[in-house]
Amino acid sequence: MRFLQSHNQWMRVTRENSEGEFPVELPDRYLIRRRGEVQELICSESPTITVRIERGTTVPAGAVRKASPGSIYLDGAAEGGPFLDVEKAVFNLDHHEGCVRSFTLATCEQAMVVVRKGLDLQKRDWTIYANDPDLDTVLAVWVLLNHVRLNEVDPEIRSRVMPLVRLQGVIDAHGLEMQELCGLPPELQEALFAALERLRSKEVALKKGGKWQEIDFLQYTADLLRTIDAIVYSSRHFEGVVDIEELSRADLGEDRLAIVCRGEGGIYEVEAYLRRLHGKRLAAIILQQDPGTYTVRQVDAFLPATLDSAYEWLNLIDPAAGSRHSGNRWGGSGEIGGSPRATGTALTPQQIADTLARAYRRPTALQRLAAVGLGLLGSCGVIIVAMVLTYFVGWHRDPLGSIESYFKNHAGSYASALILFTAVLGLAVLRRRPKLFGLCVPAGFDWLFLFPGAVLGGLGGGAWIFAAPIISSQVSLKHRWSELAIAIGFPIAAEVLFRGLVHGTLAQRFPIQHPEGRWFLSWPVIISSLLYASWSLVPFLPFSSPVVSLTFAAALLFGISSGMARERSESLLPCLILHWSCLAIVAIASS
Repeated sequence: MRFLQSHNQWMRVTRENSEGEFPVELPDRYLIRRRGEVQELICSESPTITVRIERGTTVPAGAVRKASPGSIYLDGAAEGGPFLDVEKAVFNLDHHEGCVRSFTLATCEQAMVVVRKGLDLQKRDWTIYANDPDLDTVLAVWVLLNHVRLNEVDPEIRSRVMPLVRLQGVIDAHGLEMQELCGLPPELQEALFAALERLRSKEVALKKGGKWQEIDFLQYTADLLRTIDAIVYSSRHFEGVVDIEELSRADLGEDRLAIVCRGEGGIYEVEAYLRRLHGKRLAAIILQQDPGTYTVRQVDAFLPATLDSAYEWLNLIDPAAGSRHSGNRWGGSGEIGGSPRATGTALTPQQIADTLARAYRRPTALQRLAAVGLGLLGSCGVIIVAMVLTYFVGWHRDPLGSIESYFKNHAGSYASALILFTAVLGLAVLRRRPKLFGLCVPAGFDWLFLFPGAVLGGLGGGAWIFAAPIISSQVSLKHRWSELAIAIGFPIAAEVLFRGLVHGTLAQRFPIQHPEGRWFLSWPVIISSLLYASWSLVPFLPFSSPVVSLTFAAALLFGISSGMARERSESLLPCLILHWSCLAIVAIASS
């Protein structure tokens, strides 16, 4: 039996039987991929299992017991005797140390036992570790990767591979002279031994030539797995198999997965096939029809949320999704839906998977605290850096002046620095998820209900108005365009910093309002407004008021109104309109 060619993910092989050789075609199910610095072997029909073969690596016995859950060590890859730690999901399938070798099954037979005894290889991700791809090890890998087919009700596949595994196990554990321990009919034993010799022929030749340690172990293993496939399977075993490529996946919590994939067939054909591979772990499918078009299906009806929650998040993050009334949005029923129809989505498969995870998984307390800390760090960092820069400008010009005089006399420098550093931070963050941070066209008009509260808070001292350049009615005649630009840009910095960056960071971990949805005061609005109001109390800043309590109350009212307008519109533009309205009213009142 030998490989002739590989074409379109199918292998053309020759197969032997009593009547001679004949060609068959089988799918090429084995792939070598790189994850970081590590190469792994995977099987298309066992997406939860990866295989790593590291030449000469043996894990100490103490470290094996502390290995990550989902670790399976094969045939000497770990020191110590064989063990099954079901609670920790760590297994060592071995027959070299810590056991009576004559009374212990070979590694490939141990693998068959754990598969047939019901080890669930679908409920979590597993990593198989080996250090040398001899035939015993590769057969064990084949058994584990083919666990789905080996556990089918029809015993045909088991009846084909079990005698091969048994004979190899006896030879590996007891030697060639003890083959009769298998109890196989002489004709079958002779045919199986010939098959094993063909499987070992390349290994024997490489070792005799002294080149065994020079080969790519993973590539050798993949080739040998394909050869075993050709012994066990025929083309009819893969009739109806859907050609699926997994693009990304996300953990939805409680051992549930969302799979982003593309392949032949419709969503229901893909669902049936993925259910077979992932079992009960499969919770949602996102099937790519073309690079920008996806069908979404919630498979598990008992998830803590429905696709409606996923649509909200996808529309919030996807730059291609239109406004709520445009129709060009993610949407559908609670069980099946799709991407924006007119333009398709601008999200990558990984972004789609991550968004579904965010929609279905409840954030932990630590994640929420981290979001609050990140928002606090970003906003405070920008303002403090702007303050320090302004202080040094004032000190350079008047070393004997006070900090208050520095900010009163160089308010323009402070405003310019705040605008500059906010712009730098904004460019670094906003370009990755612009809609999440409010860079989009406003949706709806119910944010206008917040206009009176914002104006009241702004006129009470809660708006950041750099009033110096606008108190003169002759500003246009004097061509003080730079100061006027600062006066207009100052509210932009405030809104981008607090309603854009801080609010957008918090909105990833806390629920928020949506256009035409129910009204409530969200934590992102509360926290961003408190930060905004707190910075409004610094007595020497150019927008502050001498009445501390009034300033704080007014800034808090303005911040809440602006923050809610941000949520009701999904955009920063209404926030800027509210802030500029206060600026215009002050300018008119001062003229």
